[in-house]
Amino acid sequence: MKLAKQLLLDESFKQELKHGGESRIGKRKIARPIDPKRAMHVILRSSVATGRYSLRIRRHRDFIAKLVETTSVKWGIRIYETSINGNHLHFLLKGDTRKSIQNFLRVVAAQTATFITGARKGKPFGKRFWDLPAFSRIIEWGKAFLKAKKYVIQNVLETLGVIPYQPRPKPSQRTMRRPSLTVPSRRLNRT
Repeated sequence: MKLAKQLLLDESFKQELKHGGESRIGKRKIARPIDPKRAMHVILRSSVATGRYSLRIRRHRDFIAKLVETTSVKWGIRIYETSINGNHLHFLLKGDTRKSIQNFLRVVAAQTATFITGARKGKPFGKRFWDLPAFSRIIEWGKAFLKAKKYVIQNVLETLGVIPYQPRPKPSQRTMRRPSLTVPSRRLNRT
């Protein structure tokens, strides 16, 4: 006997797997989707992180590695892979609760930016260090997890110069489009 498959009423009931980064530009704020039973691929990107602010400078890299280690232990986050590149960070991680993942991302992002820029209370850096909120994507176990792990390892090897940089396919223009800041004028019907 074949069991009937439950149908979704519409697309709004589907769980969103991505959050942050360019995927949320121009859209309203929503809670970051988190599944405590699955892993997440997280990316933090900074266009400021070049030259003396690069994440690959030895003292910056060592600070970030130690910070990720201590913060993950404190908040109960399991780190599967990490890649510290010149202008961005990759994490393949799993957390038990929404609060633990939020705290991990908040602490790592804030303390990294503060350490690299030297910003202090009364001595601001002047501009945002991170371009956008952290991009995260929930990863299914199996092939998808192995593919994400391979991608993070590829980033590590490219950064170390072991393999040459392999260009990624560009995101579609639909996700890159910024929202218009102009408001269309409305004509009022006055009779």
